[in-house]
Amino acid sequence: MTTLSICACILSSCSSINSKDADTPLPSSDKKEIPEGLKNLTETEKRGMHLLKRRQEEKNSTAHVKEKNMSSVYKYLTTSDEYPIFTKLMRKSAISKHIHSQNVTVLAPVDKAFDIFPEYKVLLRPENEALLNAFISYHVVDMAYDYKEFTANTELTVHAGESFALTNKNGIHFNGAHVRSGSINTNLGSIIGMDDLIFYPKLTK
Repeated sequence: MTTLSICACILSSCSSINSKDADTPLPSSDKKEIPEGLKNLTETEKRGMHLLKRRQEEKNSTAHVKEKNMSSVYKYLTTSDEYPIFTKLMRKSAISKHIHSQNVTVLAPVDKAFDIFPEYKVLLRPENEALLNAFISYHVVDMAYDYKEFTANTELTVHAGESFALTNKNGIHFNGAHVRSGSINTNLGSIIGMDDLIFYPKLTK
């Protein structure tokens, strides 16, 4: 067989195969079509998009964690944006372990309550650890109460060991500090907001 004949046979075979391929439907692809606007991105733009995607995933992950923060008083305070100043102090104190593991009521002052005690920041110094622990101890009751149960008392003892009167004149007050309405009830303990501090530690200059 001549060389020309061989080439003719090969071309004929290829044509036959291509014809069959044209009649046979291509398998569908599971890959999503890339939008035209994303096909010509530079490497820098691609890295930027990956970074934005990762940040969004982290944000969604954080939001998911916050949905699970009702397991204890400690976890609620440390994973929410409520009572930030008190939470910062609580986390640094040795009492945080007690709050984390026990069925307690935390009387958490709002940030505004610290306006008349701007020195609270010095409680975070290592030499003031005892004062910090005392401050947090005065804002913890070693039994879990919801708001109704808490306000039904006339006197309550705090973790520090002292007992204070609970009065109902011009609002609910505990040791003179105004008690906010309602409570946050977690699986382990509860939180009741306070408009004032219950205890002011004596700082040495």
